[in-house]
Amino acid sequence: MESQVLAYTHAMKQACKNCGSEFEVTDIDRELLDKVSPIINGTVYTIPSPKFCSLCRMQRRLVFRNQQTLYRRKCDSSGKPIISIYSPDKDQVVYSPDEWWSDTWDAMSYGREVDTDRPFFEQFRELMRSVPHIGVLLSNVQNSEFTNQSYNTRDCYLSSAIKDCDSVIYTQNSNGLTDCTDVSYCFKSELLYECVDTYDSYGCLGAYHCINCSDSMFLFDCVGCRNCFGCSGLRQQEYNFFNQPCNKDEYKQKVQSYELCTSEGVEKARNEFCSFLEKAEHQQTFMLQCENVTGNNIRNSRNCLECYDSLDLEDCRYSTWIFGCKDAMDCYGMGDSQVIYDCVGVEEVNKVAFSFGTSSSNDCYYTDLCFNCSHCFGCVGLRNKKYCIFNTQYSEEEYNQLMPQLIQKMEQEGDWGEFFPPQVSVFAYNETKAHEVFPLTKDQALQQNYIWKDDVDDVPKVDKVVPGDRLPGNIDDIPDDILQWAIHCQETGRPYRITKGELAFYRQRRLPVPRVHPDVRLRKRIDMRNK
Repeated sequence: MESQVLAYTHAMKQACKNCGSEFEVTDIDRELLDKVSPIINGTVYTIPSPKFCSLCRMQRRLVFRNQQTLYRRKCDSSGKPIISIYSPDKDQVVYSPDEWWSDTWDAMSYGREVDTDRPFFEQFRELMRSVPHIGVLLSNVQNSEFTNQSYNTRDCYLSSAIKDCDSVIYTQNSNGLTDCTDVSYCFKSELLYECVDTYDSYGCLGAYHCINCSDSMFLFDCVGCRNCFGCSGLRQQEYNFFNQPCNKDEYKQKVQSYELCTSEGVEKARNEFCSFLEKAEHQQTFMLQCENVTGNNIRNSRNCLECYDSLDLEDCRYSTWIFGCKDAMDCYGMGDSQVIYDCVGVEEVNKVAFSFGTSSSNDCYYTDLCFNCSHCFGCVGLRNKKYCIFNTQYSEEEYNQLMPQLIQKMEQEGDWGEFFPPQVSVFAYNETKAHEVFPLTKDQALQQNYIWKDDVDDVPKVDKVVPGDRLPGNIDDIPDDILQWAIHCQETGRPYRITKGELAFYRQRRLPVPRVHPDVRLRKRIDMRNK
């Protein structure tokens, strides 16, 4: 059977409207766009080919996803203090999770009529700002209030997009972890520190793309290894030092020489490991049980083009961090869905496009935070509704009459088939996932018409402020009252604190307290991944 990904019969080349680079729209792309296009009274309202390249489309979507920048503010319903991804200065109504899920308010009460004399996105922005949004997305959490997109978690702190986790700190996009700090894209592991893309492992420091490893430090692409240090590409090995076998006593002596309980020792080991990787041959793409797939960090998938950090996919394209999906294109943060286009943060949907935060819905377009809905267009915060436009209820006949008028108006303005412009997002660029994946300086962001927020930190009230480079380098010299200090990152000057659970982790693992802000540590982890 001819490859659906690597061989095309037709491909239309065009220049990206944003960056000017040339990109292709293939016949397979068009087939998916036709599948997801709405059908009204037997007429297909075709979604046109994208005007932006796949990377610019992704950047635009991620401006709507603040995954981990948290603030203290008041609930606009109860007036009580809450934790929220929306800073207090945002012109967005925000409720606590309990208030948002309660029956004390009705999103339909914010409904409005369609004004065909005004641009769609302008009307949607006004509706979006008025309808209450949930402060953070939590489900079945215990002592994990300072998290977002957190499900079935306990004792977690400043972590996001996590599921089935216990006692994790500064962790992103991970599932099934226990007692882990500063990790990303890790699964079913325990006692990890500064690890990325690691599975089924225990007691590792600085492990990247590793599976079933334990009691090891600074590994890349190792499987089934124990007591290894500074190694790459090993399989089922024990007591290796920079890929050289040694006996148990030699190994312990060499590792102890780094004094990894000190900042200087960890930095020396990290630098030598990075130098070793630059010289060593190693694979750059990681796929398991895949057929006809391009991208990286993919498992159990077939017929996928440029997909990343995903699992159980079929016929998907230009998507990242999606699971159990079929016929998905241009998506981020999605699960158990099919026939989806240009969405972020949707779950269990079918035939949905240009939406974010929407779950368990079908035949929905341009929606935000809608649940269990069908045949909705331009709606925000709805639950268990159908045939609604701008949160206003219509009969099926009225809906099918008004929808074509609205699409025709959007076609005239060049908006039909395009994701929301960045100006609709309530978030500043440097609060969002876009800044992590496509980092920009403040000047660069403003030049591209993004919003920038200067005061993204909640400055702590503390007894003492210590510059990061003056922090005691040895974990044995860190006093208990560091919990009352603010530390200024030695690279950016941004303030951060050490929590009680975090300090206990460093002491248990005999590791130095970090001298740089958690966001800087995240950036360093992400930089270790294949771009």
